[in-house]
Amino acid sequence: MNKTKLSTPWRQVMMIFLCLIISSLGPPSRTWGAEFGTGLYVLGYQSTMAGYQPPPGFYLRNDFYIYGGNARILPFSNRVELDLRSRYITDLMFAAYVTPLKIFEANYSVGFIWSSVASNSLRGRLQIGGFLDISREGEYTGVGDLVVTPICLGWHLGDFHIIAFGNFYAPVGSYNPARRLNTGLNRWAVEPNVAVTWLNQSGQEASISLGYTVNFENAATQYTTGNEFHLEYFLGQHLPKGFTLGLAGYIYQQVTADSGSGARLGAFRGQTIALGPCLAFEGKLGGCAVGLNARYYNELKVKNRFDGQAFFLTLSLGL
Repeated sequence: MNKTKLSTPWRQVMMIFLCLIISSLGPPSRTWGAEFGTGLYVLGYQSTMAGYQPPPGFYLRNDFYIYGGNARILPFSNRVELDLRSRYITDLMFAAYVTPLKIFEANYSVGFIWSSVASNSLRGRLQIGGFLDISREGEYTGVGDLVVTPICLGWHLGDFHIIAFGNFYAPVGSYNPARRLNTGLNRWAVEPNVAVTWLNQSGQEASISLGYTVNFENAATQYTTGNEFHLEYFLGQHLPKGFTLGLAGYIYQQVTADSGSGARLGAFRGQTIALGPCLAFEGKLGGCAVGLNARYYNELKVKNRFDGQAFFLTLSLGL
């Protein structure tokens, strides 16, 4: 008895179908660059004054972050269609201490970022020709992964301000390989970063922040996300009364391919370019420095990732 093997497009269709019916429609983690279609670094986190380190003291920052994105997959000569809508909401709490200690003429500081609450939701619809139309949706809420910055050095060189730091990602977020939705990514990573701000006496500012994320294997899925490069920038004008107005954006490129036995569909690389307005305010409250920052990003060019929009509302406090 002859056995006919399914062609590659049909295998993709069956995998999508099983994800929808059996696994409550989880994100197709093995069809996008980076496992689950996302990275550990939250793109757009840096904007105005990215390279400026404040004077010695304790600092707190809270970011309310919303991301909504869509993805459309058309395998088998576009006769099968899978539409996904993703929404991610999180509250990022950052604490740092800038010490009086000098290293290479730079102030030394330490800090960490904790994702206190995160909500990850996904809605999908599968259509095959004109005879099958299935919709599913799911949502999960929990804590996110931890980011530790054990070393951060800041220099002030006239109109230029430079920060060099390293991030260490610890997979403490809520994760279960049996779930198709999680708020943690279950992978360790290290990330060197450098940020530069140019600010002249007329209040004109240009800031740029670059980082390179080196990911380690997700042991639960045997999936190793490729290394990722991200660049964030801001161009704007500081106005009277403590206000700043400008344009912010980010560029993301996965540099190396996904690998491991879990990456069964091949070496995909993600790419994203985004741009949007940024409005910031800095002032004093009870003798403490206070800052507000609202920014919106529209992703203009996306490959092998969700395509959407992001919004940040940031409150910072210097003690």
